[in-house]
Amino acid sequence: MATQSPRLWQILTVVFLLISLALAIALIVVALELTEDRESKQAAARVGSSPSTGGNDVSKKPTTVKVTPDMKSRVFDDLTVAELENIREYMLRHSGLNLVPIENANVSSNYVFLMDLHLPDKADVLRHLDASGAAPARRARVVVYMGSSSGIREYLVGPLPNPSEAKFIGGQRGRIAWNSRPIDIVEQRELVALFRNVTETLYPVLKESYNYWFHNCTDRCLFFAPIPRALEAMKRHIIFLTNMAQIDGYYLYTLSFSVIFDYPQGVGGKPAVFKVYYNDQRFDSAEELLQKYNNNQISKETYSLPQTGATYGSPERRPNDRETPKSSRRMPEQIEPDGKRYDVNGQRVEYMDWSFNFRMRTVSGLQLLDIRHRGERVAYEISMQDVAVYYGGKEPYGVFINYIDVGWALGTEHFPLVKGLDCPKHAVFFDNTFYKLQSGKPKTIKNAICVFEHNNGIPLRRHFSSDFFGAEQDDFAYVFGMVDTVVVVRAIATVWNYDYIFDYVFHHNGVIEVRVASTGYVEVFPFSDDGKIYANLVNREYNVGANIHHHMFNFKLDFDIGGLNNRFETWDIKTEDKPHPLVPGQKWIQKFFERNLKRTEEEARIKYNFDKPKYYVIYNAEKNNSIGYHRGYRIHSDSFSKMMLPEGWRIENAISWARQQVAVTKYKEDERTTAAIYTQADPFLPVVKFERFYSDNENIVDEDLVVWATMGLHHIPGMEDVPVTTTPGKQLSLVLAPLNYFDEDPSMRSRDGIVIRP
Repeated sequence: MATQSPRLWQILTVVFLLISLALAIALIVVALELTEDRESKQAAARVGSSPSTGGNDVSKKPTTVKVTPDMKSRVFDDLTVAELENIREYMLRHSGLNLVPIENANVSSNYVFLMDLHLPDKADVLRHLDASGAAPARRARVVVYMGSSSGIREYLVGPLPNPSEAKFIGGQRGRIAWNSRPIDIVEQRELVALFRNVTETLYPVLKESYNYWFHNCTDRCLFFAPIPRALEAMKRHIIFLTNMAQIDGYYLYTLSFSVIFDYPQGVGGKPAVFKVYYNDQRFDSAEELLQKYNNNQISKETYSLPQTGATYGSPERRPNDRETPKSSRRMPEQIEPDGKRYDVNGQRVEYMDWSFNFRMRTVSGLQLLDIRHRGERVAYEISMQDVAVYYGGKEPYGVFINYIDVGWALGTEHFPLVKGLDCPKHAVFFDNTFYKLQSGKPKTIKNAICVFEHNNGIPLRRHFSSDFFGAEQDDFAYVFGMVDTVVVVRAIATVWNYDYIFDYVFHHNGVIEVRVASTGYVEVFPFSDDGKIYANLVNREYNVGANIHHHMFNFKLDFDIGGLNNRFETWDIKTEDKPHPLVPGQKWIQKFFERNLKRTEEEARIKYNFDKPKYYVIYNAEKNNSIGYHRGYRIHSDSFSKMMLPEGWRIENAISWARQQVAVTKYKEDERTTAAIYTQADPFLPVVKFERFYSDNENIVDEDLVVWATMGLHHIPGMEDVPVTTTPGKQLSLVLAPLNYFDEDPSMRSRDGIVIRP
């Protein structure tokens, strides 16, 4: 025992020293934390935050992302997979329609083409949300192709999730012409067989000219894009544009060969070849082209095979001697240091003072509903309605290439968003479920919508208040401001070649911003010297040019400011000319504004005029702020553009919503949207014509009002638009800003505000 005592004491001494060291480290850490806490409270005091509540204490209300929403907000939710399947099965059992599954259908069959949620009447929804009324029944709008009778019918099917009724929709949409139907997989199968016959006949021409053909083509396949576009009312024509396939950027490898089909026995008959185009020459048939080609009676051309690697249409980084960035240092990123500051409950978002629902409408895309600030509804709906792209060019391209994108069910063209590219890495992503036209079954696109908070990189507000009594020029009394952090709802639609980035942005100061940015591949067509007025040559080797075109975007803004009874007026900015008060014999010219109440729908059609600037104001005459001003919102945009086509001329009828930049109409249930999937195929007699919305010229004073706003962009592409056009200079913005809605800037309540005093 005696010999072991010194070793025991040594062990105990070491243990004691280790414990003492650990206690010392712990005391140092505590001291540092106390110092840091004291410094943070001092900093909070400097920037105007209460030390006891300074910063953004997210721990008190942790962010949640709930998959299952509460029952009230579910009234706006998209159709589920189960609901879509139940609708399909119910419609197939419907004894009076004789429907078949789309996979078994031919052009003469009856089958379901499209399903989408049909929102309940607005009055029923408001009764449910605001007065604890019963939840309105969920229903779907179902489009049925009646090939047996060459017609199209629409039905309201419900109640969901277990439908028991299919009610035919009459009225304006009751009679829908067969020729106006969007092209689908059933009709395309029939057309492709006909196209195959044409290309087999022209195999010698295609092989010698392009080294690409269609039948038995393996790695030399033509790629075609069928586009319905009637040349006259109640007719049906479809053009097949051709590209080289199985190559990166095939959009930029358009061939000078296209085929137009029509229905000579009427829209219920069989399609036939209408015209064939080759190298800027028109033929009545494939046989005529082949004969003249073999007899050397036409101008021929020869394309080389596309290059591979990082060139022309390829997405790969180009090799160069000035690589950027010069080092491998990574780009900046935004983070959420304390976690998310917004909550998501199903498809409802709460952010600071804002709350709203979002959904993806199958036909027209992203739709926001029940938008509130501090619990008070500002708008019932803000949504994308229609997108049109009208081109100029030689025949056949200038004649046929005018797109109305909802004709391809724009909401189904939203594909997975890339984390860190399309949306920040910290974004929350949502899926898009819809009835897939090609398969006749529900389809879910993962991560098609994202929500994120974002630092815009600019102050929302700021001021440096100089101290003019100080000794130095840079003395100041205080500096105050606030970073413009926003929450963004984003979705990106890819319609063939173009990508459209749609953003709905919510600012702390009560502003809602709607943004659209265009990117993606430009569409190219064969180029010729006499086509220089329409296009710039973008590739000499393949002789293609990118043509002038006009992007137009129509949005619905259903304001409910202080309730349903709103007014619309313009604040017209004018000049007055009067004698100078201090200089005899001189004039004094200055600006003033004049309020101009619009009493009818015709008066509220606004065609933007730079010579007559004005504010566009929606307000409630019965709701005032503390000063007594009517509470309202202002509609502002620097992105208005002029529709160049004459009113009422042929294809202009399809987009009468583009005739004016702002229009205000009285809310009606049968005027819910400017969009119709049928307008692309027949622009002459559109099923939904916006002109009808205002032609009855109803009173709009103290009524439930809807604003229809149209933004646009004229685009003459150049070489820098290859391989894809870039977003700077192609970003459009529509700003909805409070105007006397509050007593002061509501962001002054935010903890994000900063005040610095010397």
